[in-house]
Amino acid sequence: MMFKSVQRLNPLHRQIIQRISFNGPLTISDYMKLVLTAPSNGFYMKQDVFGRSGHFTTSPEISQIFGELIAVWAVNEWQRFNSSRPLRIVELGPGRGTLVSDISRVLNKFSHTKDQASLHLVEISPYLVQLQEQKLCGNVSVLGKDDFTRHDSLTKLGLPITWYRSLDQVPEVPGFTVYIAHEFLDALPIHKFQKNESGEWREILVDIDANEELRYIISRHPTPASKLLITHDHDLSLDHLEICPEAALTVEKIAERLNRNDGCFLICDYGYDDKEKKSRDTFRAFRNHSQWDPLKEPGSADLTADVDFGYLKRHVGDKSLTYGPIDQQTFLKNLGIAVRLAMLLQAANAEQKKDLISGAKMILDDMGPRFKFMAMFPKLSKHLFKTDPPGFSSVYNPL
Repeated sequence: MMFKSVQRLNPLHRQIIQRISFNGPLTISDYMKLVLTAPSNGFYMKQDVFGRSGHFTTSPEISQIFGELIAVWAVNEWQRFNSSRPLRIVELGPGRGTLVSDISRVLNKFSHTKDQASLHLVEISPYLVQLQEQKLCGNVSVLGKDDFTRHDSLTKLGLPITWYRSLDQVPEVPGFTVYIAHEFLDALPIHKFQKNESGEWREILVDIDANEELRYIISRHPTPASKLLITHDHDLSLDHLEICPEAALTVEKIAERLNRNDGCFLICDYGYDDKEKKSRDTFRAFRNHSQWDPLKEPGSADLTADVDFGYLKRHVGDKSLTYGPIDQQTFLKNLGIAVRLAMLLQAANAEQKKDLISGAKMILDDMGPRFKFMAMFPKLSKHLFKTDPPGFSSVYNPL
């Protein structure tokens, strides 16, 4: 297939067209991988996409209280399990490093944590590693600028910190490890499926039209993904499904890690549970804080899909003691956000008070109902929980 005006397209768009022309339509999963993490032109690989000047804003960027409460939650669970052992904070996809920066500041305030704590960041983007290292360590090393498999340093507060490219590279060592995934799972690649007129499941793919524009098509026949992934783990009465095998694999790996070495896993993301009769057609893009066509100018916008918390809970099954999901508003209120806000307001000037109140309102009222928290613990740890863990009051449902 020849294209007359392919030069007018951005480099990633050209790459996608060439791949489709040689190999056929892409799954949404393969499309997401290319758009988000292609080494040269992927969305996360070349720019600062976070904050008000980026494409979207996250709770840690809006209010320091968010990260502070997560830190207190982590320390509480460490103490529950035995605080004489080292505490490791492992964050998946740490963005600018704002959340882990707020967490480390809290850890440094307690003498019994700052001497035993270490930070471990899983980040695929060398560009974002530079931002994180500058924020947390005050410098960017030579290793941080290039492709890497592991990079060690010290934060400005003196905490040991290590970067890895994947979860599999994070070593399992004795101690207590708190895994954190904040707006991480929603960016993992999904497969999309839709029922045809005969009620048969078919996969939605990305193809190109005669004008070199990307378009969706529905596969004529079952695909390897539709045969493998569409099971009774999903609500087959629906007409549309989005399935994220990488999210399921991530929670399964961490559940197994927790059972071998104590720890917990805290997930915060937008998504839905089985109880919610919500559309499973959630794949979308964001550019400059507004929704965007996912197929337009690939690499210029973030791609995302809601997290199916019910699927993750069913997938991990009895490998984990699971709490939630619970909405962010309830979780933060349960952790005492009002008390922390009042403390900060006492020492703030007029402008700071305005920002603190505005930030708290945004993460509670604007984002609070849409985002959810879920926590996982070792399957044999239930005897340690006389009550639900902080934030998860009366939401544990045995599988």
